[in-house]
Amino acid sequence: MDFEISEKMKITLGMIEEFLQKEIYPLEPGSHDMTGKELEALLEAKREKVKQMGLWAPNHPKEYGGMELGLVDHGLVSEALGGSFLAHYAFGCQAPDAGNIEILHLYGNYDQKGRWLGPLVAGKIRSCFSMTEVEMPGSNPVMMETTSVKDGDDYVINGQKTWASRGAYAHWLFGLFRTDPDSVRHHGLSFVLVDLETEGVTVRPIEKLNNKAAFAEVFFDDARVPVARGCRDLIGR
Repeated sequence: MDFEISEKMKITLGMIEEFLQKEIYPLEPGSHDMTGKELEALLEAKREKVKQMGLWAPNHPKEYGGMELGLVDHGLVSEALGGSFLAHYAFGCQAPDAGNIEILHLYGNYDQKGRWLGPLVAGKIRSCFSMTEVEMPGSNPVMMETTSVKDGDDYVINGQKTWASRGAYAHWLFGLFRTDPDSVRHHGLSFVLVDLETEGVTVRPIEKLNNKAAFAEVFFDDARVPVARGCRDLIGR
């Protein structure tokens, strides 16, 4: 494999480093006592500058406004951005949105992409990832008790998730649920996209640790998600 850095990439990395030195690093000392919302407001103008420079969303598809860098080039960018805890957000490639965008781009249906993908890449909305449960280890994706059971054209979700990453600020989540409660453990699991304004969904921010992380508990009480909009079977089709 050729790991030689192209001239174009060298210029890009130089622009990023200069921006970090002038615009991002000076913000760090005063940012530690801010809430997550205050940090986002502080960085909004910086994000607009990044877009104007053509450096926005380095790992996301061009058709949605990103740079669509390959793995090696994005690795170099991410290495540079890793010098500041503010930088990935400032450049529109922060977790968990980055991973959710990739999943949605590769596997989302027409309705999901039309409603969620463009605004997410543009930084107009936020998303979260939700797998961990109160009584189950978040490290094991097959141990899920929260259910998402098909009822007509909907999936009806019941249960509780915790430590949902960025859940306190998110507009929607990707959650892992058991769609067949009677199935063998390694079957009957699905990835579901849930609009957090859905009736029956309650989000409660977790106040522990610090408020920048914006973790949340998410409660589902007969929350209905249309099959066409929200579900993709992952295991045991």
